Amino acid sequence: MTRFEGKVALVTGATSGIGRATAIAFARQGATVIVTGRREKEGNETLAMLRAAGGDGAFLKLDIAVEGEVMGVIREVMSRHGRLDCAANCAGYDVARSLTEFSEADYDAIFNANVKGLFFCLKHEILAMRDTGGTIVNVGSVAAQMSDVGNSLYNASKSAANSLTRTAAAEAAKRRIRVNEIAPGPIETPMLQGFLRNAAAAGSAFTSASIAANIALGRIGDADEVANAVLFLCSDEAAFITGASLTVDGGFLLG
Repeated sequence: MTRFEGKVALVTGATSGIGRATAIAFARQGATVIVTGRREKEGNETLAMLRAAGGDGAFLKLDIAVEGEVMGVIREVMSRHGRLDCAANCAGYDVARSLTEFSEADYDAIFNANVKGLFFCLKHEILAMRDTGGTIVNVGSVAAQMSDVGNSLYNASKSAANSLTRTAAAEAAKRRIRVNEIAPGPIETPMLQGFLRNAAAAGSAFTSASIAANIALGRIGDADEVANAVLFLCSDEAAFITGASLTVDGGFLLG
């Protein structure tokens, strides 16, 4: 499929997990992909993967919590390509602790990545798209609707991200910019494995098997399945969808 032929797509958090899968999926469908993330080695690995899949693009190092870096990346994209058609904001951060054990540094790290960084990305992506239109998809989480023990700050940050998505959609619609959210459930990524390690250290009984047992479809999801949903919301097939949150959780929230 080449439904993004001639399009320029920016993917944050593309050094691993959902971001990496999304970048490769865009490339397979014809987009020129700007791969971004804080880790240069992993970013270049993603770039090599998408080129091996027949795509093309570039890696630009980016810490989304620094507005000047976000501005610089967007400026570079516009300088090279003259346009930004799609943006997938996949960068995120999580750490599992009891609420009473979280530190101010934990709070800052989680909210800098999941809220402040998302705000900076939305702001400058919308500014880049304001004359041409475009599509933006934020990767949120079903955690926004949950109160699972040991994940209070992540849950709160994803609730804020959901609200930011809806408000951005309302403001950007007049510019022909659609803004939506994907809310994944448990997905097999380095972030999930890190969460499980931290949860185990905190005395939690969470394991991959115990999580899968609580998913209606009986398994943890794959990053490619989330990437497919991101591309759907960026595509013309979703032309009348904005301000929405699409749950991709295998029935995890069904209980």
